Amino acid sequence: MALASLQPQPSVSAPVRSLPPVQNGDWVFRLGPSRESRLIQQVGGGDYSHIGMIVSTSPQALVAHATTDDDPERPDQVLLSPLTEFVDPRHARAFAIARPDFLDAEQRLQVSAAVRDEVGQPFLLEPRNLAHRYCTTLLADAIRMQHPGFDPQWQRLDLPVFHGEYLFPRAFAEYPGITWLYRYSIVE
Repeated sequence: MALASLQPQPSVSAPVRSLPPVQNGDWVFRLGPSRESRLIQQVGGGDYSHIGMIVSTSPQALVAHATTDDDPERPDQVLLSPLTEFVDPRHARAFAIARPDFLDAEQRLQVSAAVRDEVGQPFLLEPRNLAHRYCTTLLADAIRMQHPGFDPQWQRLDLPVFHGEYLFPRAFAEYPGITWLYRYSIVE
């Protein structure tokens, strides 16, 4: 069942086995269980601390995402993870899938290919004005190649270790022209 909305809807509980069909270019949000995830959610606001993109649907759905610690064998890089692993409770206390309808099907394919091409590249948590590659900027930079007007809201931080503008998952969740396909939460 699709939830058509420009604004995020409250999370609803549903089993993971009932995930809807996904397409290349769909966004997958999650709220991780770690302290780092809670900090990202707290500082950035919104319901989620991480985002990735569906880059393959057959034989299984795969998510490309920039992360520090999903795979201890491959830390601090862009990973390719099965969707079922990306949303597994070890990594996700809540998750959602959204389709960026402001992109047409061909643009979503091109964007997902560009994101997939980044697999193995290093994770770089730097402000907007420096070279960066973290979960949100991985997607945003690829989207802008197909849709130059894509301009999610960056957030200015002045914290002991973070100074400058950073992009959080909330900016994607609140971006106009997306359709929410699925939401799941084990968070009370």
